[in-house]
Amino acid sequence: MSKFWWQEPEGEDLANAVTDTVNKMIQDHSYRYNLNMDMLRMYTGRDYEALDRYDPSARGAQPFGEDYRMRLNVIGSCVDTLVSRIGKSRPRPMYLTKRGDYNLRQRALRLTDLMEGVFHNAKIYDHMTRVFQDSLVFDIGALKIGRNGSEIWAERVFPSELYWDLNAAMFDKPPALHQIKQIPMESLIQMYPEKADEIEYYAVHSEEYKSRQGADADMIQVVESWHLPSIDDADDGLHCMTMDGLQLDAESWDYDRFPFVFLRWGEAGVGFTGISLAEQLKNIQFEINKLALRIQQAMHLLSVPWIFVQAGSRVVDTALRNQVGSIVNYVGNPPTSYTPTAMHPEVYAHLDRLYQLAYQQSGLSEMSATGKKPAGLESGAALRTFHDIESERFMYQGQKYEAAFMEVAEWCMDLGQEIVQEFGKWPVKGIKDNALFKLDFKDLNMAEEDFTLQPYPVSLLPSTPAGRLSAVTELINTGVITDPSHIVRLLEFPDMEALTGLYRTFERDMEWRISEITEFGRYHQPEPVMNLEFASERMAQAFLEGQQDGLETEKLNMMNDFIADCQDLIAGDQLTPEGVPPTEAPAGPPADMMAALGAPAPAPGPEGPPMGIPAGLPPVPTETPEPLPV
Repeated sequence: MSKFWWQEPEGEDLANAVTDTVNKMIQDHSYRYNLNMDMLRMYTGRDYEALDRYDPSARGAQPFGEDYRMRLNVIGSCVDTLVSRIGKSRPRPMYLTKRGDYNLRQRALRLTDLMEGVFHNAKIYDHMTRVFQDSLVFDIGALKIGRNGSEIWAERVFPSELYWDLNAAMFDKPPALHQIKQIPMESLIQMYPEKADEIEYYAVHSEEYKSRQGADADMIQVVESWHLPSIDDADDGLHCMTMDGLQLDAESWDYDRFPFVFLRWGEAGVGFTGISLAEQLKNIQFEINKLALRIQQAMHLLSVPWIFVQAGSRVVDTALRNQVGSIVNYVGNPPTSYTPTAMHPEVYAHLDRLYQLAYQQSGLSEMSATGKKPAGLESGAALRTFHDIESERFMYQGQKYEAAFMEVAEWCMDLGQEIVQEFGKWPVKGIKDNALFKLDFKDLNMAEEDFTLQPYPVSLLPSTPAGRLSAVTELINTGVITDPSHIVRLLEFPDMEALTGLYRTFERDMEWRISEITEFGRYHQPEPVMNLEFASERMAQAFLEGQQDGLETEKLNMMNDFIADCQDLIAGDQLTPEGVPPTEAPAGPPADMMAALGAPAPAPGPEGPPMGIPAGLPPVPTETPEPLPV
C-alpha cells in the first residue's frame, strides 16, 4: 500500500485510500466546522446544532419552548451592508493586447464581449455575490467552475465541504483538496450509468445509507479529490470521484490550481483560510447580546409603576383600577405611585458605543448601514467625498473581489480551449451594447503571451440618477467633456436608451467597416445617412493606428479612399463607384480632419508634401513596415 492516496492504483484501492484520508481530515477540521457553525448562528440568529442533510432535527433546532431572548444582530447588519456595498460591483474581464497589431486588438475586444456572454450564461455575478457573503461569515468562500460538454457552469460551494492537509497548507496552498458532497442516488446513476449496479450495492451496504434516506431522494456521500502536479510538467496530477469503496471516475490533472475561486475577507497570516468579518466582530456581538438580555430582563421586572400603600390605611386593593376618574376611599395617607429606573443611562450609552464600534471596525459609516445622512453633509460634492473616504477602507477587499472575477475568466479561457480541442468549436452568445450576438471562441483564441487580463468596472460614476447627473454636470462645467454623445452615454438613463442607441449604432457600423478592411480587404463606401464627420474621424484614427502597426498598403489606401469619400459627401460631390481599384498613392485624411487630430495642414505649392498626404504624417511605404516594439 502506498503512503498517499494519489499514489494508489485506480479502482477499489484508490477509493479506500481516499475514504481513509478524508475520514482523518474530518477529525482534523472539526475546529473549522465548529467555528463556521458559531459564525452561522451569529449571522442568522438561529440556534443551529449541526448542518446535517440527513438529520432534519439538527437544522435550525431551537431550545425547548419559545425563545424570547432579545438579540441585536450587528454582525448580520454589517454583513448585509457590505454585500450591498461591494457585492453590487460587476467587474467584467477586459483583454488588452501586449502587441500593437490592429487585428489582435479587435480580436481582444471581441473576446471581451464573448467573456461577458459566458459570465451571463453561467450566472457568475449571482454566484460571486453569495461567495462574497460566505467570506464575510465563514473562514473562506469558494466558487467551483467546470464544464458539462460544451457548457461552462459555476456553483457556490459551502466552505465546510472542503478538506485539505492542514500541515501541508500552513504557509501555501495545499497540494491536494477534497470536496465531500451529498448527491441523490438517482442523479449519481444518471452521471455514471455504467456503474448503476455498483452504486446501488455500495449505497445499500453503507452504514449511513439508512439515515440518509429522505422523502424524495436517497442521499449518497461522494468525495471529489484533486492532487496538483508536484512540479512543472509532472505526471502525478490526479482528479477522481469516489464513494465509500467505489471509484466512479479518475483522470489526470494537469493544471497547477484547483477548479475553485477562493475569497477571504481578512488574511490570517498562516493557513489556507482567512478571518471572516463575523469572527472579527464576535466578541462585540457577545457583549451586545449580554447587555440586550440584561436590559430586557430589567425592563420586564422594573419598568412598571409600583403603588405604595401605607399599612393600616384601609385601602382596598380592588379599588385601584386603571379607569378614568376612579374614586378610592382611604383612611390615613393616600397611596403613591413610583416608577423606578430600569437601567442606569450608562448601560444604554455603552450599548450604543458597542454598536458604533462594530461599524467602525467593519469600516462602515452610519449612512451605509442605516441609510441616514450624517449631520453636516448637505452638498452633493460633500456626500461624494464622504463616499470616497469610505471606499478607501474597502480598497483591498474590492481588489480581491475584482481579482476573483479575473480568475473566473482565466478558468473560462482554459475550459474554452478544452471545448475547442474536443468539439472543434465553441459558439457563445456574446454581449455588447445590451445586445446578444454569436461568437466562436476558436476564431478569437489568442496565445497567452499576446494579451493581459485586467478588471474593468461597470461605471466609475455614482449609481443613483441624481448622483450620476451631478457628477456629469461637474465634468461638463470643468470642460472635461463637451461632446453631447459622450454626455448622454455617461448618464445611461433608461429614458435615454433610444438616444444613446443611435450613437452606439454609429460606433458599431464603423467598427464593422474597419474590420472588413483590416481583416478581409473589403471596402464599403460611406453612405449619406451616416454621421460622416464621426465616420471620417474614426477612420482617420484607424489609419494612424494601422500605419503604426504595419498594415498593408492596399488596406491603408482603402482607409484613405473612405476618408476622401466622406469629405466628398460632406461637400456634396459624387462618390467613386464601388469596384474601382484604389489609387496608387494614398489620398490621406483631409486637412480639416487632420487638424482636428492635431496634425498641421499641408503646405501649399510644390514645396509641400505629395498630393493627398498631409504634413506631419510619414508617407505610406510600398512594403509593410515592421511593427513598433511595445
